[in-house]
Amino acid sequence: MRLPPLIAIRFFEAAARHLSVRRAAAELHVTPGAVSQQVRKLEDFLGCALFERQARGLALTAAGRDYQSACGEALARIGQATSRLLAAHERRVVLVSCTPSFAAQWLVPRLQTFLQQAPLLDVHVSTTERLVDLQAEGVQFAVRHGRGPYAGLQAERLLDDELIAVCSPRLVAPCRTARLQDITGERLLHDGQRDDWRLWCQAQGLTGVQWVDAAQGVVFAHSNGAVEAALAGQGFALVRRTLVARELAARSLIGVQGDAALPTPLAYHLVYPPETLIDPALRQFRDWIVAQAAEERGAPGALA
Repeated sequence: MRLPPLIAIRFFEAAARHLSVRRAAAELHVTPGAVSQQVRKLEDFLGCALFERQARGLALTAAGRDYQSACGEALARIGQATSRLLAAHERRVVLVSCTPSFAAQWLVPRLQTFLQQAPLLDVHVSTTERLVDLQAEGVQFAVRHGRGPYAGLQAERLLDDELIAVCSPRLVAPCRTARLQDITGERLLHDGQRDDWRLWCQAQGLTGVQWVDAAQGVVFAHSNGAVEAALAGQGFALVRRTLVARELAARSLIGVQGDAALPTPLAYHLVYPPETLIDPALRQFRDWIVAQAAEERGAPGALA
């Protein structure tokens, strides 16, 4: 198989597309003379004229039109294949939006496993309580806490939600368990949802019990603040079980004996535009986070 020089093909294709030696030269960052020289070499190689030189510019011959079609298609395929190979060795960024609590308590502690599996992917976590417009803001994924569905977005249920009371073992030492009677109003650690402790007390049958005043305690802007205070032995936090599963398993936090977990109709959902998964790198992140959530759902409860 005889093949012409690739540089001659590139110069011819540009000149044929523009029907101008000068515009082709500007695109290729060479002189017009270099374009003309390569086109003449190609015509000599092929043994036929590819252009008719006219006073107003260039016109393709019938052979030139056929050859331009084949060369344009071949160069496009080479360019696409080259882009795919380069992308396989370039660092990529996955942008994920979620609340500060979900980032600190669930996503970030697990990210190291993903980064080990995908060394050419960087995960940028954007924390906000605001409802992000994914497509307008260039965000590939968001984790939303709600009922769903989410208009215009693909949504996958990650983690169900229920509230449990937890504390550090240090708070109730030397006992190995925390009991309902250990909870007092001044020991309550609230996040922004101050009403949660009142609902939890109702579920435990503690409404009206004098030693528990659900309005008392310290209030944090986000639940990760309440969790950190609980870890430090400062009181009882009412938190979503899925966000403290690791702490419960390690017994850095323990649940309250006899606690009837407070179920909610809410859940954490991974949402993304439907076309996102066309990109293999983004699909890899989606598969990882879905698998992590499935593993979490399958883990047994760790209440002490």
